[in-house]
Amino acid sequence: MSRIFLFLTFLPFHLAAQDPDFNFKNPGDYNNFIMKEMTAMVQKNFEYISFSVHSDEYDQMEGKRKEVVIEIVKAKESVGQMPPIDGDTRLRDEAVEVLDEYQKAFELDYQKIIGLKRKSRDSFETMHAYFEAQDKAEEKVNKATQQMRKAQHVYAEKYNMNIVSNKSDHQLELKMNKVIAVNNYWRSIFLEYFKISRQYDRMWEELPERKAGAIDRERLQVLKGIDPVISLLRAKPDFNGDIEFRDQTINMVEYYQSVASKAFKRIVEILDKKALTQKDVDEVNAIISQSNADHERLTYNWNIASQELFRRNVDKE
Repeated sequence: MSRIFLFLTFLPFHLAAQDPDFNFKNPGDYNNFIMKEMTAMVQKNFEYISFSVHSDEYDQMEGKRKEVVIEIVKAKESVGQMPPIDGDTRLRDEAVEVLDEYQKAFELDYQKIIGLKRKSRDSFETMHAYFEAQDKAEEKVNKATQQMRKAQHVYAEKYNMNIVSNKSDHQLELKMNKVIAVNNYWRSIFLEYFKISRQYDRMWEELPERKAGAIDRERLQVLKGIDPVISLLRAKPDFNGDIEFRDQTINMVEYYQSVASKAFKRIVEILDKKALTQKDVDEVNAIISQSNADHERLTYNWNIASQELFRRNVDKE
């Protein structure tokens, strides 16, 4: 069960264009050409993000990442070839520097993130490392974005021009913010669930050894962590009216609690006997079969709720 995503803040502001052919002697056109190149790169990034939160197809995700890099390189080349305006290259140079930071992020950080995502469900630690890498990449990109915003404001003040919002860019920014918001909500719930899920898996991993003591130790660890997690999950608000993902996650955790407190307690009691009868073996097998059937049903419901949360709140590319 994994559904994760990345995010990139971008420049939504444009100066009012004076000439659609981008006359580089015109301050408005000079700015707008740079913003046009930046926006093309941001659109590719949105496509990458939108895909990454809807899919675990890592090869396709890697392909989307490379497309962002290609768009960044194209933007750098186009902006870098611009002449000075009134002998001033500061806006151009700041844009190239910012694009350099974006390129480093997508060539290094986001490539690493895809690798971490592949291993993220191995343990709580690997999942945390994956999320932490996302946060660091976001911080790096946001810092570069703020640098560009500041440079654009300085440029606008120099030419006594007002910065206005471009409608299409504003819409793209809203889409990006929706991705960020829904992913943060999903992640806050998933991490709590994942703590219990991994411990629950360890309990099952002990089962083939048929050692009652080891199974019981892991069983008690599951129960130890569940009550605080359920309390935290129940305190989570809805997301744009959606409570299904939160509630299905609570259902999963409560199911783990039931299996650990009842089903596996009974298995431990049976395996603790000096000798097992065929009746004992049949009972253990019946418990396992029922638990697997219930888990499959609840997992299906959880996955549907997770997919629906993103489908309703993340725009397609």
